[in-house]
Amino acid sequence: LPTLGDLDAPHRIACIFDYTCHHCRNLHGFIRQLLVKYNGQFSSLMIPMPLDAKCNRLMKKTPKDHQNACEYAKLCLAVHHVAPEKYDAFDSWLFSNHRSVKTVGTVMKHAQQLVGAQKLKEALQSTRVKKQLESNVTAYETTSKTGRKSSMPQTIIGSQVVFGPPPNVEALDKILRQILKLK
Repeated sequence: LPTLGDLDAPHRIACIFDYTCHHCRNLHGFIRQLLVKYNGQFSSLMIPMPLDAKCNRLMKKTPKDHQNACEYAKLCLAVHHVAPEKYDAFDSWLFSNHRSVKTVGTVMKHAQQLVGAQKLKEALQSTRVKKQLESNVTAYETTSKTGRKSSMPQTIIGSQVVFGPPPNVEALDKILRQILKLK
């Protein structure tokens, strides 16, 4: 799975999110700010979990705001599969100007420029990307059942799950300091 931050960091959190989710995009910005603040103390596993019935067995119908969520998740997983070292730059670009979602065509074009059109096409058609998406949906299903909440995003920190976005970066910072004892 894609990871933001130092892979050798002593602490790791996990973020279950949807690229089309406004709250998820806000959380993503908070995580990026804190990765800089705590330089090397933690990393964040990024678990794309589309709120889109096309690839999510838990969704009966795709809400209007989450159209194409499967395509975004597949593109990101494919970029990571082809060139893990380019994922961070791709992710950063994708979430830039996070108040709006980039079109699938724009994202596809950028991904092709980063990793090559043929390699991207092969990764998108691979069973690896499909299986990873299925695993991500199962992870969401498990945390939702355990926590009796299904709101997104979900941030796994130690043995705790934070459902929904913190109101601001300071709130997430406080949670990380409490649970991970970051300084």
